[in-house]
Parts: sequence; C-alpha cells; structure tokens
Amino acid sequence: MTESMQDMGKRLIDAGETILRRDARSALDEQDYNMVVRRVQEAVELTLKGALKMLGADYPRVHDPAPVFSQQVRQKLSGVSSDTLAPIEDVSLWLSQARAPSFYFERGYSEEDAHKAYDDGTFAIEEIKKIVKLIV
Repeated sequence: MTESMQDMGKRLIDAGETILRRDARSALDEQDYNMVVRRVQEAVELTLKGALKMLGADYPRVHDPAPVFSQQVRQKLSGVSSDTLAPIEDVSLWLSQARAPSFYFERGYSEEDAHKAYDDGTFAIEEIKKIVKLIV
C-alpha cells in the first residue's frame, strides 16, 4: 500500500518531535551541548520537510528547507503572515549553519548556545505544527 503525502508528512513531523523530545532533551540533560545543536537542527529540518510533504510539495535535499516552506505556505495558505514565517526561517538558518561545526567539533557550543538551540527549535516546531493544522 502506498503512503499518502499527508501520511509521509505526518511521519516526518512525528520523527522531528521525537528527536527533539528524546534525543535533544537527553543531550541537554547530559551537558552534551554540541549534540543538542545537532539534534535540534535535525528535528527542525524533518519537521519542515514533513510540513512541505503535507503541503503537497517535494522538499529540497538541503539542511535549511525553511525558505521553500515559506514560499509554499504563501502560495497555498492564506492568513499566514511573514511575521509568523520569518522567525521559523531565522531559526532554521541558524541551526543549519551551526550543524557542521557542531557535528565535526569545529566549534564547542556552550550551555547558553544549547539552550538557545533547544528553545528556538521548540518554538519553530510548534509554529510549524500550527501552520500544518491549517492544511488538514
């Protein structure tokens, strides 16, 4: 049986939430700050790609799909303002730029950085989920 775009999108969003709740939170509790940044970035990326699937759009094979998400939302949904989309784009961009330095330990992220990543990622995922509710 073929999985629908809606089902695939929901599965990606669920995976993003699980990574944030289970993996990023555990890394934060264990003071593994680089891992927090990596896992939060992954969670936001998967959530955005899931939302794109739910919008009926293919997602780009990049770590920052937020610009494509914003474009699709503007084209397909009314009532979602730039004031809602801009912070999601900012969070996704910051996390995607922090991904490689955190992954390869090219930069040591601090507790403050990790909390910012976690809080910003949580915010972005919640905002994306609110937008997704307009689709279904």
